[in-house]
Amino acid sequence: MSLTVSRVTDADLDDLVALRLAWHPAASPEDAGALDTALRDWWGSERDARTAWVARHTDGYAVGMANAAVFTRMPVPGRPPARWAYVANVFVRPDARRLGVGRQLMDSAVRWAREEGMVRIVLAPSPMSVPFYRALGFRSADDLMRMDLG
Repeated sequence: MSLTVSRVTDADLDDLVALRLAWHPAASPEDAGALDTALRDWWGSERDARTAWVARHTDGYAVGMANAAVFTRMPVPGRPPARWAYVANVFVRPDARRLGVGRQLMDSAVRWAREEGMVRIVLAPSPMSVPFYRALGFRSADDLMRMDLG
């Protein structure tokens, strides 16, 4: 498949909204409009701490997305500063799946993380995506814990 993957700018927000709605369809036009507003507000507030990518066919049609939040370790005496990326919201439209789009999105995220000097990438895969991430070199991380608050 001939496509390009590029970093998201404000000009790409219509495509991010469309991809998000393809992933999680809205129950009504009002819900879709609310998502549009919320996603634009989110992007504006997260711009400095988040990077995102969009994959497009050569005709410009957006078929996939991914984003990463940056976390910075609190300084520790005698240790260099460290940052890592949490990759999330990796989505490929159903008609473009299993054609290398997800791999190209993740290759872009990994390349960016290396260029930025990140020490690791973490993510929370769905059960279906575990083999995909394993094939990219990710491994299970048993050193994390979580508490759901909702």
